Amino acid sequence: MVSIYRSYHPAVLFLLLLYLVLLRTFLFVEPVVFRIPENTNLLSELTYKGLLAFIGDRNFIFHVISALLVFFQALYFNYLINYYKIMSKSSYLPAFSFLLVSSLFSEFTLLTSALIANTFLLFALAKVFAWYKKEKVTAAVFDTAFLISIASLFFFPYVVFFLFVIVSLAILRPFSLRNYLIAIVGLLIPYYFIGVYFFWIGQLPQFIDSLVISELRFNTKVIERSTRMLVLGIPVIAVMTWTALFIQANLFRMVVQVRNYLIVFVSFFIVGILALLIQFKGELFHFVWFTIPAGLAFAFFFAELKRRWIAEIVHLFLILAILFFQFYYLYNPSN
Repeated sequence: MVSIYRSYHPAVLFLLLLYLVLLRTFLFVEPVVFRIPENTNLLSELTYKGLLAFIGDRNFIFHVISALLVFFQALYFNYLINYYKIMSKSSYLPAFSFLLVSSLFSEFTLLTSALIANTFLLFALAKVFAWYKKEKVTAAVFDTAFLISIASLFFFPYVVFFLFVIVSLAILRPFSLRNYLIAIVGLLIPYYFIGVYFFWIGQLPQFIDSLVISELRFNTKVIERSTRMLVLGIPVIAVMTWTALFIQANLFRMVVQVRNYLIVFVSFFIVGILALLIQFKGELFHFVWFTIPAGLAFAFFFAELKRRWIAEIVHLFLILAILFFQFYYLYNPSN
């Protein structure tokens, strides 16, 4: 199946859509009730209220919206990888890999605030790539920080990705204090205007309290310890390790631009781990950002592994494991 997506023919889009449907069948076989997460931020709360006003209790529409959003994210991710020539050949493997990783856990498939915010992280990543070899990037830097700010207003822990903007500036651009100051302004402006709104309606203290980070701590006790974490986690770690070793071995054969983009992805991954220090209570949807760097890792694995039968076996194993745990936890929610 993997070999099909090595093509860049438009007809593969239809197969990607079928693949997405396969990975989300469990949501509709036995209707899964979508519950709005307790900890929602301003924009996600407004989004949920707007959807509830139109959708009501028709849960399947939430799942359809989630699936379409992930499909858009996968295609946009695929466009970025191909447009900036991060991989040696253009294909639909990045989109294919993104859809696979975004279905690893059933929590990734729901319309959570983190999933919505992930769209803005992708937009911000595209802006970062566009900085390279541009004379003036002031507007692009502002836009990038602004997008990170919007993402954090959907899911507050993503505010830590502002560090990703700072690190990317250091990697891709010569030092300019102006760019760093512009980035700070871009981050703060959405919060400023929303703060004015809450001040106008007399709820500014409540808004400020929702932004207070009481402690920076990653509570390992709340991490799920289960068979599915072990079964799905081992192949994912193996694939990412293989990709890291492959890139390390071939780094100096790549053009400087691609090399810098890969370093940007590494910084994205590291900053994403830091996001777990903020408001993490064991929810797996907190890891949705992981679909971006892991999607690239799987794309490299499927594209560059010489023994393609191994890639097919890994993919088949993951598909069967994903479907098994999706239906197992659907019919055994207490486990």
